Amino acid sequence: MTKKITAIFLALCMAISVLPMTIQAASKPDIKVGDYVKMGTYNNASILWRCVSIDNNGPLMLADKIVDTLAYDAKTNDNSNSKSHSRSYKRDDYGSNYWKDSNMRSWLNSTAAEGKVDWLCGNPPKDGYVSGVGAYNEKAGFLNAFSKSEIAAMKTVTQRSLVSHPEYNKGIVDGDANSDLLYYTDISEAVANYDSSYFETTTEKVFLLDVKQANAVWKNLKGYYVAYNNDGMAWPYWLRTPVTDCNHDMRYISSSGQVGRYAPWYSDLGVRPAFYLDSEYFVTTSGSGSQSSPYIGSAPNKQEDDYTISEPAEDANPDWNVSTEQSIQLTLGPWYSNDGKYSNPTIPVYTIQKTRSDTENMVVVVCGEGYTKSQQGKFINDVKRLWQDAMKYEPYRSYADRFNVYALCTASESTFDNGGSTFFDVIVDKYNSPVISNNLHGSQWKNHIFERCIGPEFIEKIHDAHIKKKCDPNTIPSGSEYEPYYYVHDYIAQFAMVVNTKSDFGGAYNNREYGFHYFISPSDSYRASKTFAHEFGHGLLGLGDEYSNGYLLDDKELKSLNLSSVEDPEKIKWRQLLGYRNTYTCRNAYGSKMLVSSYECIMRDTNYQFCEVCRLQGFKRMSQLVKDVDLYVATPEVKEYTGAYSKPSDFTDLETSSYYNYTYNRNDRLLSGNSKSRFNTNMNGKKIELRTVIQNISDKNARQLKFKMWIKHSDGSVATDSSGNPLQTVQTFDIPVWNDKANFWPLGALDHIKSDFNSGLKSCSLIYQIPSDAQLKSGDTVAFQVLDENGNVLADDNTETQRYTTVSIQYKFEDGSEIPNTAGGTFTVPYGTKLDLTPAKTLYDYEFIKVDGLNKPIVSDGTVVTYYYKNKNEEHTHNLTLVAAKAATCTTAGNSAYYTCDGCDKWFADATGLVEITDKTSVKIPALGHTAGTEWKSDDTNHWHECSRCHDKKDEAAHDYGSDNVCDTCGYYKTVPHTHNLTLVAAKAATCTEGGKEAYYKCEGCGKFYEDVLGTKEITDLASWGNIAKIAHTTKQTVTKATPTANGKIVNYCSVCKKTLSTTVIPKASSIKLKATSLTYNGKVRTPKVIVKDRTGKTLVKNTDYTVSYAKGRKYVGKYAVKITFKGKYSGTKTLYFTIKPKATSISSLKAGSKKFTVKWKKQATQTTGYQVQYSASSKFSKAKTVTVGKNTTVSKKISKLSGKKKYYVRVRTYKTVKINGKSIRIYSGWSKAKTVTTKK
Repeated sequence: MTKKITAIFLALCMAISVLPMTIQAASKPDIKVGDYVKMGTYNNASILWRCVSIDNNGPLMLADKIVDTLAYDAKTNDNSNSKSHSRSYKRDDYGSNYWKDSNMRSWLNSTAAEGKVDWLCGNPPKDGYVSGVGAYNEKAGFLNAFSKSEIAAMKTVTQRSLVSHPEYNKGIVDGDANSDLLYYTDISEAVANYDSSYFETTTEKVFLLDVKQANAVWKNLKGYYVAYNNDGMAWPYWLRTPVTDCNHDMRYISSSGQVGRYAPWYSDLGVRPAFYLDSEYFVTTSGSGSQSSPYIGSAPNKQEDDYTISEPAEDANPDWNVSTEQSIQLTLGPWYSNDGKYSNPTIPVYTIQKTRSDTENMVVVVCGEGYTKSQQGKFINDVKRLWQDAMKYEPYRSYADRFNVYALCTASESTFDNGGSTFFDVIVDKYNSPVISNNLHGSQWKNHIFERCIGPEFIEKIHDAHIKKKCDPNTIPSGSEYEPYYYVHDYIAQFAMVVNTKSDFGGAYNNREYGFHYFISPSDSYRASKTFAHEFGHGLLGLGDEYSNGYLLDDKELKSLNLSSVEDPEKIKWRQLLGYRNTYTCRNAYGSKMLVSSYECIMRDTNYQFCEVCRLQGFKRMSQLVKDVDLYVATPEVKEYTGAYSKPSDFTDLETSSYYNYTYNRNDRLLSGNSKSRFNTNMNGKKIELRTVIQNISDKNARQLKFKMWIKHSDGSVATDSSGNPLQTVQTFDIPVWNDKANFWPLGALDHIKSDFNSGLKSCSLIYQIPSDAQLKSGDTVAFQVLDENGNVLADDNTETQRYTTVSIQYKFEDGSEIPNTAGGTFTVPYGTKLDLTPAKTLYDYEFIKVDGLNKPIVSDGTVVTYYYKNKNEEHTHNLTLVAAKAATCTTAGNSAYYTCDGCDKWFADATGLVEITDKTSVKIPALGHTAGTEWKSDDTNHWHECSRCHDKKDEAAHDYGSDNVCDTCGYYKTVPHTHNLTLVAAKAATCTEGGKEAYYKCEGCGKFYEDVLGTKEITDLASWGNIAKIAHTTKQTVTKATPTANGKIVNYCSVCKKTLSTTVIPKASSIKLKATSLTYNGKVRTPKVIVKDRTGKTLVKNTDYTVSYAKGRKYVGKYAVKITFKGKYSGTKTLYFTIKPKATSISSLKAGSKKFTVKWKKQATQTTGYQVQYSASSKFSKAKTVTVGKNTTVSKKISKLSGKKKYYVRVRTYKTVKINGKSIRIYSGWSKAKTVTTKK
């Protein structure tokens, strides 16, 4: 048998070897825009593709022709009950415009045989669900006839696909997208706001162009973006970009190149597929890349699994993708898991941030909803991201290191948006509020799962308190149903739930009396981080929704932290904050009775930060949960003080417009923070105000704070007035105790009962008027400090703009490896902060060893604080450091040599760590004390005994002279000094021609010079001492004005010494002209321009150097005066004249007669008196004769007594007789064009 098979195999090999073989070497082309590639087959025809663009994904290939006409999506919603998607609205009527689960995307990316395409949405495009006869549910997938190597040449890419917000609920994956794509029909404008439009990312090989890619085709290849079918007709084709303000219209490119909209279920639009070529693997066997000789190739060397776009079915019980080493186990009865799917869940626990013991910090427990086991890594990262973003909001940021955050991996069977089973059974109600459902798989007790099930187990197993569970959550305790679980909220400050969805919702549930204290927030909505911070404000800080309507009664008014219904600004709870930053009192909506302190607060609109009232109340709330905070100083601000918005009556108008009027006014006066530079040299005599609010956190000790404010030059020095007095002020403020602290939600309280908002609160306002003679300079700013009783700076003018830097927390074993079930958090602290944390002694079952990164200023981003732990039973290896021996001195103690362990802080006597020093005082050597001698030491003033070791002085005292010059104690002889006889040499004042000298004193005895009358400050170099520089000249100026005929001059001279300092020539105005001196009547007032230049040719400026006045009546024929009157540096006048001539006429006919001719002209009766006719035998009109016609109505004249047969030149003009200065003169128009006539014999 074996021999027979071998023979057959050899025979086949021989047969094959004799067949002719033609092998063409493959080459790797450089694909450029415009190149053509032939690849793949559809409907038994090869497909031609063209490179239309090259971007980060590589060459974008577009089908050269329409490959088919098909519907984009079927108009059916057969699978809506399975909840495989959430975009069902109108799908029954039009089909969906959602690309990701569209029929078109399913078909384009399918290699399936006929009738086997996996339709991602579950709604096949069958008859009745697409228009006409366009059903394609029985077609093979588009890629069915492509070879595997051709499919491999198509790159699998992840790219942006726009979405419509009504159904997708603003499904943003990342970035700052926040708008619908504007609907423009011109391809050049169709991408106007593309980058800010709602989108998600999709992954596929084959796709339709989106509007931006179509725009790129237009830019690169002009009209090629218009498609044609195989018959050469221009044909419309689908884009994958929806009309984003609805869920049932798609964009397409029309046959004329416009961007249109069309319902997805229609079948008459073309399909023009596209893909990105994998140029790294694509090789060709023929072709040059032209249309007539396209590249033919594939990717035969690319190893790739069989391609399918179909989403894999969700594993109902996938493996965990996180560590389960640290977990809690629950036993949940039917109240919490009615169907038993979650009756015994294992819940992995991850430490996100733990800076201190759980008994010292606020503990936050975050659970996941709608994350499968294989998605728990995403859950951990979501919690880290949301937490880190929330900690950027004040007041959280000030307490960022006082939170311990744990993520509990409460795995669900299904993802949230897929409608299957989830751990908490959260649903979103008709008000868009997420709630733990009472009707799905549990009961009303499901809402108590946090405090009855998760909390007690967490506190027993994970929390540092390790309190044993007291009750079985599956039974109702005798007596109170809720009280046995109250302790949970003493140890867990907040429960939170993060839902795995892009949907936009949020809700907080707070009723500790009944056990509720959790909030729900989405993971990936377009404002997920903002929603988390907002809901945390409800849960932890107890703040109300500032967009709520309603009215607060008196009792509710005291219970509310941040809302009010009191319209009287004298009585509003936040009256002390009015006018501080953006604190006002306004309605939260038009016509509402609910009042808020600011229109810009995250509790009303998540686009803002917390307002000042919420920050204050939040700070007070958190100060009750941690015990080492004693004062809250709100960030101070400096404004110009004008009296505006300084008294309660300025805040009576509650409308939003008035709030914005206030903020505009405040911003115009602001001089601190980012508005520091608005302070300027025009502030002399004006008032400025330093303003803040301070809350005492102590109910026992009043405080006293000092405010300093000064004007600071850019070099750091203090500005002064003209007398040298510094521009500064100081004021002390008394901060009362917080008498009402016990009523403000202390730790363990079930709710905020009521409290006095203003107890322990002080509004501080320091007003300073800048002197009128303040010596201000460009670059000056207002500086300030707020100081406590010990001089510590609590806030200054850099606090508002201070830099923050990030700190990361890590947890490691002694060998540097990561501790399981720790994720490590990140928070921000002010630049230069010195973190002083007390690490928790235990983390899970591990024992603390040491911490790196603490107790040093943090001056760069990325600072890492690493906590090191070890197993409690693990042998610790000491890392010993020698502390060298140090000798004791007279005043300081010393020590003998010893060793310290960097890890466990133990001390040892030897380098091997075998001999532990348990009494750490035993290594200390006491100070030796001084050993003073008996010999007196002295100088000119004192005497003393001196220590022989350190030479320190003891018994030091002044010499005691008796009646002589010898000290009675030490024998020091005093030299009697010379007694000066000082004479004042008077000061000599400096002048502008000679320096001066300060006053000094001269001793007539020794000839020395001194600054003072007592002779204590000798002047050793009189020539260089006390010189006063010459003073500046006292400048005065004389001006001799220039005239049209003479230069002027400006002379600067000193009025004291009469010295000429400078002379400047003012050139005379030598050229004074009218732009036109002769004008023709046109019925309008004529005003010829005047041009004046000085002798250098420089044009003088009208109304600066001269003025012009024109004579009246410049509308008619006449002669008119223009008077130029000089001013400024010029003087004198000049009168010019211009003439308005009458309008000319023209000859209409010349008729010859015997020794005569008759001339006729066009009548010109307006502004004329008559005409003149001139004739001559010369064309130059030499020896011409002129005949005057005295009436302007006469239009002809016979000229006789001429020579016969003689040629005459004839012309005519008009004139008008006018009176000028009492004399009648004629003003003529120009002559008409001359004409000729020859007389008859």
